[in-house]
Amino acid sequence: MNAVFGSSEIPSFTVIDAQMNYKIPKLKSVLKVGATNIRGDEYFAAFGTGFVGSQYYIGLSINNL
Repeated sequence: MNAVFGSSEIPSFTVIDAQMNYKIPKLKSVLKVGATNIRGDEYFAAFGTGFVGSQYYIGLSINNL
């Protein structure tokens, strides 16, 4: 017996992501700053899931060069 959770049509969506990297050769490191879904329009990718919003991040990769 197969149980159906639900069915729905998922609308199309467009997101814009960006990332900037800055190399620090003296420290053999890379500083990364970026964001996903810059416009901030929330969307969902599957029936029954929550909405996805924006994410902003800063990262440092050490001894990566």
